[in-house]
Amino acid sequence: MSRTPDTHRPLSRRTLLAGLGALGLGGAGLTGCSTPAPSKAAAGGPTEINTIKFYNNVLGEESQKAAWQAAVNGWHKKSGRNVRPVIYPYDQASTQLALAARSGDFTGVGQAGPWQVLVPTGILADVSDLAAAMSLPARTVDSLRVDGKLYYLPVNASGIGMVCDGRIADEVGLRAGLSVEDFAAALERIKKQDAKIVPYAAVTKNPDLKDAVHWMWGWGSPVVTDDHKVTIGDAESVAAITWYKQLQDAGLTKSGVARGDARILFGRGQAAVYDDAPLARKFVTTNGGSAELAAAVRPLRRPQVQGAPSWNRYWGSGLFCSSGKGEKTSKDFIAYVAGDVAAATALYQQSALAPADAKIAAQVPGLAQDAFQTGFRTEIADHARAAAWDRLAAYAQIDTAIGDGIASVLAGQTPVQSGLNTLRKKVEDILAQNA
Repeated sequence: MSRTPDTHRPLSRRTLLAGLGALGLGGAGLTGCSTPAPSKAAAGGPTEINTIKFYNNVLGEESQKAAWQAAVNGWHKKSGRNVRPVIYPYDQASTQLALAARSGDFTGVGQAGPWQVLVPTGILADVSDLAAAMSLPARTVDSLRVDGKLYYLPVNASGIGMVCDGRIADEVGLRAGLSVEDFAAALERIKKQDAKIVPYAAVTKNPDLKDAVHWMWGWGSPVVTDDHKVTIGDAESVAAITWYKQLQDAGLTKSGVARGDARILFGRGQAAVYDDAPLARKFVTTNGGSAELAAAVRPLRRPQVQGAPSWNRYWGSGLFCSSGKGEKTSKDFIAYVAGDVAAATALYQQSALAPADAKIAAQVPGLAQDAFQTGFRTEIADHARAAAWDRLAAYAQIDTAIGDGIASVLAGQTPVQSGLNTLRKKVEDILAQNA
């Protein structure tokens, strides 16, 4: 994925509000916790138009371009209507979407970028009607709603879950339903068998240490509640991070590992377990892994704390659209991409992404026989949920703060309790600044 200079960093709340002020939209409810007044775009009600814009990065990336172009072409052939792509690098998405909102030019469908930034403007359409006609994971959909409305329809819905080398897993007893104690014991067996292998290449440095969230969830801490109360520093989160640090101190994980590092370690056969999206098997080959390892890679349900449910952080891709002018046409495009078997098949075959709609997934040729993808759905996606702040415009700031705070604890720069207390205050401040 391309990178951009500092001038293309996502807009801050203040910059966005200044731009949106020119539209008379103001900034009330920027965090998504209150419903903004309807924008002018929605005043006339949903309509149809002949050409919609498609704000995206996928048509500009070689790994996804062919599949998405096939979806665009398929919808054009079916509907007789046209798509005008607006392509930009993924990390320019916040800026480009905000500029489109500022100019009143956002008319169509968005794929790349944080839809959360546009919620306060009132220009997004509620796509609950589309979701109701599909077989989507209810927990994921419900966790993405803002004041009961759904502004983002998952096309692929999964989670960041654990994957392992199945050959090693069978040897040491790694399987679904383990307690965290049994999981750690299995890691100890891996370490004893081969000291050159990192038993669990967990993320231990930013920018990916938001991974700590699913462990805190597993211990019973909400981290941030739906009404935005921050629970970091409670007994449950302290127990979770204490355990996570103990794994590192015991040499069962490795310090200074980001997601990219873990992929390389795993692909080289130097790690037995790590956390990733459902593209993990594909990453094995792109990081030089053998065909034997690619065939052996297996999803692993996250271990549990005293029998309580374990969770994975939501990961996926989806679509959102403008309300009012062209809304009916935009929704028709979204429904096609998310619910057409041919479009879903192209995305699966060319981008290794399974459709979120279970009814469509059942019709995609070869998917039912794909043990890795079907296992990822049952072991990972079915136990995934979005964080309370994932629907807020400040979600990236909160993720960064959590990562920085946990990194300082893992590095031994601060004790667990005081480190989490400091982190709680930082997250509270971010929420207050964006209220």
